[in-house]
Amino acid sequence: MRLWKPVPVWLAGAGIFLALAAASAAAAPPFPVIGKPAPDFVLTSQSAAQVRLSQFRGKLVLLNFIYTTCVDVCPLITANLGRVQRDLMARGWWGTDVVFVSVTTDPARDTPSALRTYARRYQADLRAWYFLTGSPRTLDAVYKAYGIPVRPAPKGLQEHAAPTFVIDRRGVVLGAYGYDLKPADVLLDLAQLRGP
Repeated sequence: MRLWKPVPVWLAGAGIFLALAAASAAAAPPFPVIGKPAPDFVLTSQSAAQVRLSQFRGKLVLLNFIYTTCVDVCPLITANLGRVQRDLMARGWWGTDVVFVSVTTDPARDTPSALRTYARRYQADLRAWYFLTGSPRTLDAVYKAYGIPVRPAPKGLQEHAAPTFVIDRRGVVLGAYGYDLKPADVLLDLAQLRGP
């Protein structure tokens, strides 16, 4: 699945399918931020440091929304991004050209310590992969800005949209991958965006 095509996104745990109409070039994007400057925010990282999204201007950013106790699509997304990370490191692009930002949808449980544990589980290189949390009020504003519905589900789970947004060097959201993003496709897109 490539970024440049209409991309289906599932609500994690809900099985609700959201998609652009593939036949209609004029169809509205599934998220209000696509094609616009990425709304800025300041959140707290896994190391308890303040991180501002706009500090990554000049780099390509993959931004997604996960929570650490998810048993549905979050582990799949994180594992696939881990594969992308390893390839970016091998190419020498990790941190210099590309960073990842994962924002929790469960601030009550996802403390910086919980996020560090989750990052270790997926062998995330924290030099350029930021796992972020914050107050419920601050995070609600982020979800609203990016068009991410987050709702409680039974057994402590959540229903939430699971896109991985691609933000270019100018801070513009180019598009979003669905939950089943393919590492090879992401790498091809990043290589094109990075340029020679």
